Amino acid sequence: MTIARRIEARLRVLTGRERLLLLLCAATVIAFAVARWAVYPAVEEYRKDRAVIPTQRATIARYQAVRAGQDNVTEELADLVKELDRAEEGLLPGTDPSAAGAALQGILKPMVDRPDTRLKSVRTLSPSGKGEYAEVAVQMDMQTSTEGLASLLAGVPRQQKVLRVKKLTVSSRIYSPAQGNRPDSLTVSLTVSGMTAAPDEVATPEGEKK
Repeated sequence: MTIARRIEARLRVLTGRERLLLLLCAATVIAFAVARWAVYPAVEEYRKDRAVIPTQRATIARYQAVRAGQDNVTEELADLVKELDRAEEGLLPGTDPSAAGAALQGILKPMVDRPDTRLKSVRTLSPSGKGEYAEVAVQMDMQTSTEGLASLLAGVPRQQKVLRVKKLTVSSRIYSPAQGNRPDSLTVSLTVSGMTAAPDEVATPEGEKK
């Protein structure tokens, strides 16, 4: 007799109540198996997916913000480029600091061409690196009057190129009442600097060895 027939024979001798109880037990076992290997994994997967949703939403929101602000970023970058172009219009001309120093001398010499001013010496100082640019300075030693010095100092910031007075030394002689209304005479040492595009060998921080 096979196992199936033995089970069938035993089921026949069971009462109706015993058969119902046996069916309930079998249904319980089947339900547990379905819950253990089908329902629980599905619920766990659902919980994981639900936990990821806030992170995914935040990522999507960031992407949307970047995309929405892309035009603003492009416009701001274009504005920065325009500002840089306007600022670089104030740079001294020349392909290297030496040429820029000569250009700076050409700007300054007409400013000291006055009857009350005598230019004694003018020289270009060594350039110093300022990132992608270089600072070029010209030192002028002169004999001038108070009015001549005031005119020179006022004329420096009026130039189309961006210049600044980097160093100024002034000394005057002693006057006495017996000398009357003689014109004042000042001994002036003036250093004026401007910026220019620097080649690679000059574009280093000031004071750093090249």
